[in-house]
Amino acid sequence: MSTKQNSKKILTRRSFLQIAGMSGVGLALAACAPAATPAPTAAPKPTDAPIATQAPIPTPEKVAPTEAPPTTVEPTKEVPAVVEPKTLIFGAEAIGETLEPGLWNGFGCSNVLDNIYERITQPGDKFTDPAKPALAESWEISADGKVYTFKVRKGVKFHDGTEVTAMAIVRSLNRMTDEKDKSYVKGMYMNAEYGISNWEKFEKIDDDTVQLTLKSPDAAQLHRLFHPAAAIMSEKAMDEFGPNVGLNPVGAGPFKLDKFVPGQEVTVSAFDDYYQGRPQVDKIVFRGYPDEAAMVAAVEAGEINFAAYPPSSAIGQFQKNENLKVKGGAPLVNLFLGLNRQQKPMDNINVRRAINYAVNRQNLIDGALYGLGVLPASFVGPAEFAYDDAGLKISMYDPEKAKAALKESGLTEPVEIEFSYENNRFWPQMAELIKADLEAVGFKVSLDKLDASAYPAKLGAGKTQLNMGQRSLWVPDPDNKVRLLHSSQGSAQFETGVAGSDLAPKYDKLLDDGRSETDPEKRKKIYKEIQDLILEDLPYVMLAYYEKPYVVAKNVDVPDNAVNTERIFLRGVKIN
Repeated sequence: MSTKQNSKKILTRRSFLQIAGMSGVGLALAACAPAATPAPTAAPKPTDAPIATQAPIPTPEKVAPTEAPPTTVEPTKEVPAVVEPKTLIFGAEAIGETLEPGLWNGFGCSNVLDNIYERITQPGDKFTDPAKPALAESWEISADGKVYTFKVRKGVKFHDGTEVTAMAIVRSLNRMTDEKDKSYVKGMYMNAEYGISNWEKFEKIDDDTVQLTLKSPDAAQLHRLFHPAAAIMSEKAMDEFGPNVGLNPVGAGPFKLDKFVPGQEVTVSAFDDYYQGRPQVDKIVFRGYPDEAAMVAAVEAGEINFAAYPPSSAIGQFQKNENLKVKGGAPLVNLFLGLNRQQKPMDNINVRRAINYAVNRQNLIDGALYGLGVLPASFVGPAEFAYDDAGLKISMYDPEKAKAALKESGLTEPVEIEFSYENNRFWPQMAELIKADLEAVGFKVSLDKLDASAYPAKLGAGKTQLNMGQRSLWVPDPDNKVRLLHSSQGSAQFETGVAGSDLAPKYDKLLDDGRSETDPEKRKKIYKEIQDLILEDLPYVMLAYYEKPYVVAKNVDVPDNAVNTERIFLRGVKIN
């Protein structure tokens, strides 16, 4: 059977650092260099008019009066009012050293990519909806689910004035593995995020058509093509800048690059010819604030008017500020414990069960997340396809069950474990609360606080016993999260050790079946089985679905669909 979709003109933290080769963000998250906080550029005050960036009008020199012949008086012409540019100062977690889509350089750079580039598809209005057309105005899928034929939208321009073509699309998505391409950069790996390992070929059929052939069906493929890494870039830019195209990005998105200061900030301006309509704001400055205290101070002082990564500890403070608005996102971010069975005693199922029941999750939500969270069920969240709330009965606080399970483990109490986590954001506070819960039922916990480089290194080496991290919904399909347990993934090999367990073949088969099944009802049953297996085996212990907050000045309006965890789309943002 084939499906065909027609176009509609609607556009609709630090994340835990995963292991290289994982389906999610790779270990190179750690390579996102901390940025020195630059000198502030004042944002428009919430109660004032936006800052004018137009140069002042020069004052004419004074001239001695002289007699002049009579002249005919012309009617006074009305001088048009000066329209002051509307500037958004966006506070990012950090700004990395390149805007190369093939390499991970942190959430700040990803936010820039999402606003400079367009992709073949875009998400539906809800996370459970099918993908919608973008640069591909329509597509057909073969009966076996392996061949996708895309029609390229005509008349769309890149920021350099060249047209979006079939060849530009093909080159953009093949360049990460094509050493002959002028823009190739050795070591690019983010193509894994849009599924290239399952691609047989991606080619131009004619000037208006591109075709993707898969090795095996992938029900999430259309959603994967919306990942930040799947950015479509100008052929002219690829040829002109070669491997430095990451420093000179040219896309077809709502904003075009004006200035990039690696490690500090990025300035973009509205693209008048954007095919979905000119953005509401004229200019955006993306500025990195790796120091959380500096970000808080900048928000309070009005130096930035959109803070995408505010420390949760400052949310109460921001809520009391009459010049600010605090909004919580959808519960799309999984917060969890990873239990690495490669390291004793995590190989003992009763130890894993004891940890699961010992954690007071509501206490974590109230005490560490300041109420910005939802009690979890399993790895698929409540806003996602195939969510099963049955897991709420297992992902619950029951210290008596925890004590009983620990006794059944046969280990001498207190059972000693080392708890590793990243020493930033809310992680340290959560760790202290979890430590108290675990020690109350018979564990002795040693806290292992690590910085943003040391933590993923230890995690990726398989050296942690109990670890803590997150998984965000960047691709709106359950496979994007649960694939962490596939034996091909670094997370399964080193974070949980599932890849080396007797259950690895079962996980792999279910995950592969879920990805390749195209019938929604059959898929839902498969993901129910996957969630049941996770709750039975407990490679992960869910802590919460985090409702990631953001803060804006009170004169800034943000559409509901503009913020999706760490993905932020600024075309519809307004400054009043």
